[in-house]
Amino acid sequence: MARKKRTDSRGRVLKVGESQNKDGRYCYRWSDALGKRSTIYALDLAELRAKEKQIQRDIEDGISTKGGDITLNQLFEIYMETKSNIRKSTYVNYRNYWNVSVKNSIIGEMKVNQIKQIHIKRLYADLKQRGIEGSSIQTYHVLISSVFQLAVDSDLIRKNPCRNCRKEIKVNPSNKKALTVNEQQNFLDFVKNSNVYKIYYPILNFALSTGLRIGEIIGLRLDEIDMKENVIHIRRQLIYKDFGDGYKFHIEPPKSQSGNRDVPLTSAARESLIEQKKLDLILARRAREQAVDGVKGFVFINSRGMPILPFNFNNMLKNITRAYNKQESQAAAKEHREPELLPHISAHILRHTACTRMAEAGIDPKVLQVIMGHADIGITMNIYNHTDSERIQGEMKKLENIM
Repeated sequence: MARKKRTDSRGRVLKVGESQNKDGRYCYRWSDALGKRSTIYALDLAELRAKEKQIQRDIEDGISTKGGDITLNQLFEIYMETKSNIRKSTYVNYRNYWNVSVKNSIIGEMKVNQIKQIHIKRLYADLKQRGIEGSSIQTYHVLISSVFQLAVDSDLIRKNPCRNCRKEIKVNPSNKKALTVNEQQNFLDFVKNSNVYKIYYPILNFALSTGLRIGEIIGLRLDEIDMKENVIHIRRQLIYKDFGDGYKFHIEPPKSQSGNRDVPLTSAARESLIEQKKLDLILARRAREQAVDGVKGFVFINSRGMPILPFNFNNMLKNITRAYNKQESQAAAKEHREPELLPHISAHILRHTACTRMAEAGIDPKVLQVIMGHADIGITMNIYNHTDSERIQGEMKKLENIM
């Protein structure tokens, strides 16, 4: 006698593994490759069979049918466990990025296999509404996408929901413009002749003469400068981070492999170092010098014998700019002329200005890439492609002279 087929309350024949509960819900049970039983539910038979179809497809393609049930925050913790070889500062940055962008967001506690592209786009829209810059959202996107890619590569989900979401992020053009030759000279002249700020002249002139990153400048040691061969050996940088034991200075390798380099010691940079040494002797700074990670001998230290904080460096630039603009505005008013004001200046703008001066001098792009420690030649080429109005006017004057 043939076995009676199982049917639902409407008389429809149910497939193997399907059943209907007394409350009307439909149920499907199956075993994975390891023999582990799993169950899903649906309100109607069509919905159940759509889920069954996806499960069978996942099984055939080797996709875990239950692995994607972990939350995105849980997946992030697994991802971080795979990053044990990254430097501490990067590890801390990843956690900070996640805490800002994802942890308490709409997707943080969602199951990984339930997150779709629309959720990612909504997250980015929420971040933008909170006033977070597009460039920062792009940074968060790279991390979030990497976390999902781990799930894809581990066969927990079929595809990365972050795919094609980056184009939704609008990034405003950078307003970090290099100082013109005139602005640079006005800036240095003001600092050099100021009773308040002249003690900062050596480090500022050094920054504009070398194009080093602020972390490389404050991390530079006396024994890494070869006055005989006129070479600066960049082998480290100083960062000010909280690695779980409070904010303090830490020594790290340069930003990238290309950051580990030798930079020519120009006459201007050399003079800055000599002036800094004289200043240290006058102010007796070396007697108060403190170690960072057991290391001493940093070139630029403050009155307490410690390297200068990057925040304080930028704050000092802000104060100098404000003081200069006030003095220049008053002088211009007396002389009945337009004031030559300075724009916003930061440590990065000093580096960008130094790079621009080198490009204007005709230094080969590949050579400049090495000097600046750019990992990507495209970053260097952007300096060459960006021609300011002062240079355009200069070239046009050359043309007028010829004609």
